[in-house]
Amino acid sequence: MPSHSPAAVVRPGGAAMPLAAAALAAASFVAMDATIKTMSPRFDALQLAFLRFAAGSVFALLLWLRFRTPLPSAAQWRWHVVRCLLLLVSLVSYFHALSLLPLVQVVAVGYLAPILISLLATVVLKERPSRWIWAALALGAAGVGVSLGPELLAGDAASRAHLEGLAAVTLAAVTFSGVMLVTRHQAQRDALWTIMLVQNLMPALLLAVPMAWRWQPLAGGDWPLVALAGGLATVGLMAITWSFSHIEASRAAPVEYTGFVWAALLGYLVFGEVPSAATLLSAGLIVGGCLLLLRR
Repeated sequence: MPSHSPAAVVRPGGAAMPLAAAALAAASFVAMDATIKTMSPRFDALQLAFLRFAAGSVFALLLWLRFRTPLPSAAQWRWHVVRCLLLLVSLVSYFHALSLLPLVQVVAVGYLAPILISLLATVVLKERPSRWIWAALALGAAGVGVSLGPELLAGDAASRAHLEGLAAVTLAAVTFSGVMLVTRHQAQRDALWTIMLVQNLMPALLLAVPMAWRWQPLAGGDWPLVALAGGLATVGLMAITWSFSHIEASRAAPVEYTGFVWAALLGYLVFGEVPSAATLLSAGLIVGGCLLLLRR
C-alpha cells in the first residue's frame, strides 16, 4: 500500500476490493461494539472511550513505527483536530447508547450515518450517486425503519432511558458522518498510518485528563477485552479508511449495512437477544440493498 492513497477513478470491476474492505470494516466495528457492551455495566461511556482509544493507540503506534509515514503538515493539522473531536463525540455517545439499548437497535439507528454520508457527499464532495446507489440507500433506510417500527409503536420510547439511548446514538450517527467525510478529505493528503496514529492518540490524550478523577479500576479479565476492542477498531478503521480513499463515499457507505446482520447474530449469541420477524425482514432489505449496489 502506498504511503499516500489518493482517490482513483475506479475501472469497471475495480470496486470489488474497496467494497469488500467496507464490509470488513462493518463486521469489525460491530464486533467491537459487542465487546464494549460486555463491559458497559461496569464502566461509563467516557472510560470505555478512553480504553478504546488507548488500546487503539498502541496498535496505531506500532503500525506507524513500521511504515514511518510523514506526520501531518501544519496546514492539515486543523482537519485532524476537527476529525478527532467529531470522532470523540461520536464514540462517547455511541458507547453510552450501547449501555441503554440492545445491540441490534443501536447498530440499526447508527446506520443513519451511511445515509447521511451518501447525502452529504453529493454536496460537500461533489459526488453524483447513480440511481443504483439511491435505490440501495432506499432499501437500507427501509430496513432501518422496519427494525425501529415495532419499538416505537409499542411505546417503549416513552421511557427516559430509551429516549436517552436513541438521542445518544442519533448524535453518534450525525457526528460520525462528519468523521467519514473528513476521512475522505484526509486520505487524499496524509498517509493511512499517520491518520490512524493521530485519530487514536489525540482523543486518548484528551480523555486522559477527566480519567484522572473518574477512573474505575479494571479487573484481570477486562484487559483482554480492552485489547480485543482496540484490535477490532484498528482493523475496522484501516479497512474503512482504505475503502473511502479508493471509492466514492456515497458508493461505499451502503455496504456498511451488512453490519446489521452481524449485530443480530452477535446480539443473539452473546446477549441472548432473539431477532424478531421485523429484525429478519430488516436484515433482508439491507442485504438486498447491498446486492443492488454491487449490480452497478
